[in-house]
Amino acid sequence: MLKYFALSVFLFSAFGNTALADPSPAEKYYQRATTYHTRGEFEQAVAAYKKAVALDPNSPILYNKLGVAYSELKQYDAALDAYRKALALSPMTAEPQYNIGLVYLKQGDLPRAAKAFKHAIIMDPEWCDPYTGLGEVHLKQGDYEAAARTYKNAIRLNPKDASPLLGLGKTYVKQGRLDTAITTIEKAIEIQVDNTEAHYQLAQIYIKRGEKEKAASAMAFFKTLSQTDPLLEKAKTWVKKHPDDARGYNNLGIVYLARRRFADAVATYKQAISLAPDLATAHYNLGHAYHKQGKIEPAMAAYQQALTADSELAIAHNNIAVCYTELKTNLDKALFHARTAVRLAPTDANYWDTLSAICDTLGLQDEAQHAREKQKAYADE
Repeated sequence: MLKYFALSVFLFSAFGNTALADPSPAEKYYQRATTYHTRGEFEQAVAAYKKAVALDPNSPILYNKLGVAYSELKQYDAALDAYRKALALSPMTAEPQYNIGLVYLKQGDLPRAAKAFKHAIIMDPEWCDPYTGLGEVHLKQGDYEAAARTYKNAIRLNPKDASPLLGLGKTYVKQGRLDTAITTIEKAIEIQVDNTEAHYQLAQIYIKRGEKEKAASAMAFFKTLSQTDPLLEKAKTWVKKHPDDARGYNNLGIVYLARRRFADAVATYKQAISLAPDLATAHYNLGHAYHKQGKIEPAMAAYQQALTADSELAIAHNNIAVCYTELKTNLDKALFHARTAVRLAPTDANYWDTLSAICDTLGLQDEAQHAREKQKAYADE
């Protein structure tokens, strides 16, 4: 929800037109602070922002960014002080007013939060985020009509933002409009597939409706998301700090894939491969991401690349065999890869299961029976 001042409208008093060609000391500290901020190193960001402020005390942008860094550290009094200084320098700018509203919302001071969000809306009536913040205030206050109206304004201004859709869905739940709530929350999930709270809310609605299977499915994915939320932040921070670490991108891709962010997973695995073309696990994971999307041929190509890097990667052999069976073609090749997988990893029940299915299809009954026995034996261990 946070929106910060754009760098293109930087207001450092001493920068002038040559700032980018010859950065001033204040801008250098700002750039350093931004790097720390992006990496999630907020204490270092605060220190650098403060040095920039000392050199250019007339920049509302610096104070606003300093306030955001303090907010990330939950140092809310310091954050409010910085935001107010930004407002004093630029009284008709919406961002610091909105950020003040966020602080009060986090502190549970709903009247002050509402006042700040309303001021931000007056200053920038075409910006959706203050409407979303105000909608959350109304929802917490139990004013569901006002909440719905405010969330709808946010959606009108930015229909691609999942936050107001989720808020509106929660409002409909409070009003007992469960069918409409499901539709609205599903729209939020279409925009942000790994919105943790959206899946939780969906699970709760299905529980209320007695739809056990849908509730279980939504709750299972919610648990996956809640477990991987901290992993996602750590993985993203790692690649920001180590942009040349292929394994870091590979690990980030694994988290994206678990959260069903397939396009992000594919892009991240490709980044890992660009940094380390012989990293077999990255090629395999790229294939797995394609496979999850039903893109069988790209999946097979990636699995083959994994085997080029590591010919004894059993799981890649197994998955190529599965791909051939799904395509219902080249079952002789499927058989070869399935046999190779069980040779390389003879205690993996899943690989024996793949082999038994292929042997059944090819009429190799004795081998199929042997594979089933192995599958059962290792599955029971």
